[in-house]
Amino acid sequence: MEVLPEGWHFLPKHPGKNIKFYKSILIQEKSSYVENIMNKNRDTSEVLYHKFIITGFTSCQDWGHPSNLRKLTDYKGSELYYSYYDYMDAFEKILFFQNKNYDHSWVIMFHKKFHSTIPSWFLKWWEMFGPIPQILPEPLQDALRYFSSRYNTTDHGSQFPAILHMTAMYRIHWISMWKYTINNNLLDREFLVKWWDNLRFKEIIEKIHMNFPPPIQKAITCQTTISHRTRSQTSLDSVQISGKSSKELRDLGQQLILHSE
Repeated sequence: MEVLPEGWHFLPKHPGKNIKFYKSILIQEKSSYVENIMNKNRDTSEVLYHKFIITGFTSCQDWGHPSNLRKLTDYKGSELYYSYYDYMDAFEKILFFQNKNYDHSWVIMFHKKFHSTIPSWFLKWWEMFGPIPQILPEPLQDALRYFSSRYNTTDHGSQFPAILHMTAMYRIHWISMWKYTINNNLLDREFLVKWWDNLRFKEIIEKIHMNFPPPIQKAITCQTTISHRTRSQTSLDSVQISGKSSKELRDLGQQLILHSE
């Protein structure tokens, strides 16, 4: 790692643009926050893993031109500014933290009040850090297939996989990790995702079926059936009566009266 400053795991664009810089951007933009999960059993100063909670997105439209700069006020002691490009990078760079054993993990989730429009550039992030259907428990995979068949989205939302929409709507957690690897004699990064066993997914499945009930098939009611039969019988009677003489009609009427008594 001779090309990287100590403690860095990405090429710096500026000496001051470290993980703390990118973390401060996301906090200032109210887009995410990080929770440290400490080791309570052994070394209380050891971080077991981090939680990365996505709370929202700032759109490029609201930003203006992506090169427009904003002052980073949440980074004390710094006079740094950041652009929308830095904001986009922050979602990726903040997860490039690594521990001394190179086995650090992140539990990632969307906040329960997340309602932002997901930007198109987030697809790149999702390909690196997002979950894949294969890691879900089988019942949740079935729920994903059902959700995919019932969920209607906008033209913009249709570019994202169904699992992204379901994950954001139902706050599904997952574990993301990365490690260094050698690829064609070059140092590369390998991304891994795992299911988080602590998540109670049965409640999620129930909510999915509650929010997207199956279509109700229209059934013919008993009243409608009887009505059709009455109309059909009346039609038959009219055919039988048609063409009879006046005397025959009077006799038929008397017979009907006698039967009714």
